[in-house]
Amino acid sequence: MIVKVTENVSAVSFNNAPLNKTVMEDTLKIVAKAGINVDMISMTAPTQEIFSFGFTVDDEDMPKLLGTVAELKAKGCVPPMINSGNRKIVLKANEMANTVGFAAHVFEILNRLEAMILMITTGVDEISVLIRDADADAVVSAFEKEFA
Repeated sequence: MIVKVTENVSAVSFNNAPLNKTVMEDTLKIVAKAGINVDMISMTAPTQEIFSFGFTVDDEDMPKLLGTVAELKAKGCVPPMINSGNRKIVLKANEMANTVGFAAHVFEILNRLEAMILMITTGVDEISVLIRDADADAVVSAFEKEFA
């Protein structure tokens, strides 16, 4: 099991975006044009012709991101909600792919610690969670204890 932590991460959320095929694409193109590297990308299932999506960026890119807001509005994109100063914790383990209940155990730990989860992404052998900086030390310690 590998536990990797990235500090100073901002969550950028776009809530209640109209469901059309270019809203996320347009947003990500504008952000890329500003020279901002996007990391975690998350999207909700659409309901009633709307959906929400978000991604993470390094806190240092906040001035560039804020500079894109006018262009995002002009393109008809939803203005972002931004939450900075967080930590991304990645749990990576080969056994994750074949272990029933692994994710449930991860979220049981997060809930026990009352960690505020801001974003989640997963892969076959990893779970990435973005949480408040204030919760991160306890979460990392618990993950290392539980999965070592």
